[in-house]
Amino acid sequence: MHFGVLALIFLAGASAVPISQENKLLITSEIYPEEYIVYSGEYDIVKLVVPLNNLNYGDNADSKYLFFFIEADRDEEGKRIDKGLYVFKDGSAKKLLDNGRDVAAAVDESKDAFIGANDGIYLYNDESVSVEKYGSISDSIIGIEKPLEYDIIYILTENKEVYIVSENGNKKERINDIVNAEQIVLDYDDNLYYLDSDKQVFVYNYLGIKKINGLPEFASNAQLLKPPVTSDGNVPIVVDEKLYLIDDSGKAEVFNNIEFGPDGKPSAYAMEAGLMHYYAKDKNIYEFDILDISIHGIKGLLGRVVNKYLSLGDELIALLGFINLV
Repeated sequence: MHFGVLALIFLAGASAVPISQENKLLITSEIYPEEYIVYSGEYDIVKLVVPLNNLNYGDNADSKYLFFFIEADRDEEGKRIDKGLYVFKDGSAKKLLDNGRDVAAAVDESKDAFIGANDGIYLYNDESVSVEKYGSISDSIIGIEKPLEYDIIYILTENKEVYIVSENGNKKERINDIVNAEQIVLDYDDNLYYLDSDKQVFVYNYLGIKKINGLPEFASNAQLLKPPVTSDGNVPIVVDEKLYLIDDSGKAEVFNNIEFGPDGKPSAYAMEAGLMHYYAKDKNIYEFDILDISIHGIKGLLGRVVNKYLSLGDELIALLGFINLV
């Protein structure tokens, strides 16, 4: 199973400490080491995006990872209140937009990052660390994705419609077959997955639309995740605190080794880069450098747990075994 999701972070704990009768690793708030915090904010962090283009590679390959994140709050009725889209660059955060909601970047040699906001699309400028309006689209956008092979952008609007945007952001065409979409995510073959208002998942591509089978029919919550670049065609999704892998064949497979406790699920995930993962929890962003962990071990509570049950040699074997699953 090629899976670079949360198992990569919690590493050997599942085999070292059988926490439940089913020998699953139960993820709780105690599993997040304070030593890995790189940012603390005032509001919940609801989105994390790591661009896999020359914003992080090319001439910038030796610098720290650049990533985007979005903060939000809730009013008394539970309605979301946008609190800003930020870029984290060279170890510090800068707010780019008050109303940004999502970010998309193709896996290419550009430095383009497209931002979906409540008044259209913006383009990130890395030299000035700022944004500028992109095209004339003015829809209220809640999701955005950028394919590699086509000069288009997918947007998901607040009224649950998906559009193809072209001509430098000046033309849009609705995908009429996609209805009631609430989340979208692209895999690295440009298949577009979407979650509808019934918490069912579908995949859209040139062949049409296919429902993903094998997920719970009745779910209270679900979250599509951007897969690691080495994920071999799989897309992770969290459904009611359990992890699943889905693919464009329409199949879903539960990942049985990990389950989230009531206080353990991150509010946002970013595992795109494979060996560098970012997770948000309780208004903090945690950075997990998997290669560094494999060499120097695990910090904080998780490290103490693993070190108690595993010798150094066994720990490294377990770590490298998980890394090879990516």
